Amino acid sequence: MQSQKGRFEPTRFEDLTVTIDFRCHSACRFCIVQEGMNYFKGVPFERFKQAVDDNTSAPRYKRVTFTGGEVTLDKSLFDFVAYARESGGFDHIRLQTAGRLLADMDFARRLVDAGIDEFFVSLHGPDAQTQDYISQRKGSFDEAMQGLNNLAKLDVCIMTNTVLTTMNVDVLPQLVDTVGHLPLARMEFWYYLPMEDYADNLGLLPTMKQLIPQLKETIRRAKAKDFGVVVKYVPQCLLGEHGDTIDNAQPDVVIVEDFYEVYPEFACLYEAKCEHSESCLGLHNPYIEKFGWEEDWITPIPRTTPWREPEYGKAIPTDNPTGDDQEAATGHPAWRALVDGVAEKTETQLETMLLDRRNCVYRYVCSDGSSVDIVLTARTSERRALARSHSFNIHYRNVSGDSKDKLQAIIRAAVESVTRRDNGALMLDERKGLVGPDAFRRPKQLG
Repeated sequence: MQSQKGRFEPTRFEDLTVTIDFRCHSACRFCIVQEGMNYFKGVPFERFKQAVDDNTSAPRYKRVTFTGGEVTLDKSLFDFVAYARESGGFDHIRLQTAGRLLADMDFARRLVDAGIDEFFVSLHGPDAQTQDYISQRKGSFDEAMQGLNNLAKLDVCIMTNTVLTTMNVDVLPQLVDTVGHLPLARMEFWYYLPMEDYADNLGLLPTMKQLIPQLKETIRRAKAKDFGVVVKYVPQCLLGEHGDTIDNAQPDVVIVEDFYEVYPEFACLYEAKCEHSESCLGLHNPYIEKFGWEEDWITPIPRTTPWREPEYGKAIPTDNPTGDDQEAATGHPAWRALVDGVAEKTETQLETMLLDRRNCVYRYVCSDGSSVDIVLTARTSERRALARSHSFNIHYRNVSGDSKDKLQAIIRAAVESVTRRDNGALMLDERKGLVGPDAFRRPKQLG
């Protein structure tokens, strides 16, 4: 069976990101949607309202993040924020921004008063020379820093995000010194994804040998400041004692469908041998094509449990930058309640529960190692299913082992339990985002 790792779909099940528009007053040299800027549309307000109303009637998301090219440029932002706040359905409202307009304290305060309590601010260099070169806008560093200083006075959660490229790799540790005076909840570092410059003709991909020493020192300095640290799209084994910073999760995104059709795939030669294969993606394909597999440097951590093909993707917890919620990836109580008692009734073990926006998978294991997966998907009449409950199609997959009677008993008990307990309060959704001609701006007619 072909590995599914290359089909990694970023998702963080309890977080929703809404792309309001694709316009920006910076022109970052690494921008992953350069060709889509001013071409892709943002999410229509009515579509957003429907998503919020769905979440109010069937709670699913705890946080909504507003983003875009540069979301603070859009005059409708406050309408979106107001509707999200007034719905009462979200614990947190986050803004993803370059932070330049936040240099105006009155505007920053207006955003906070509107209900935004988390700010995810892009900062790609420790000084004006680096940041302004990357953004191709003189003064962007000073504006972003003033914006961050303003936020520090407003009692909100502040995070920074840095895209790792050849343009900043040599000065990464200095970035921590630049923001060391701020009350940051977290610093995030994302290895560059060449979604449009797939062959890296611009030369923005640093090799792992260039990156890792600088990144490890950066992490060390950030931890010394007691900042949370997250690293994305870097092999976990290369970070050594800082491997705990790897988190490749992303939120569900209401965005143009085509956006993720060019999302790079990932792979690792040692996937089946490594203990980290459930959390680490390895290297993305553009890197592999340019620099190779790094097989002499990447070191698998020997597995303590048998490797199984990651058919369903990864179980992802919610995003908690302040660390105040330690719920495990499998700790979604409402979803566990659907099969409460099935393991006890059948004298088996619920080994794993995997949950993303499209599937909920319960893996049951018998004492002799026989196992079966019970899979819930969104209820549709178009797809064949073993059974249907109020909200779900119910399937079973990956039957293995000799305990056929026991496995059949698990399937029957799970179907009965889900069908009886599914009252419509939970929901799965196969849609990625906006599709069709309404997702794009119409080109201006000549003449």
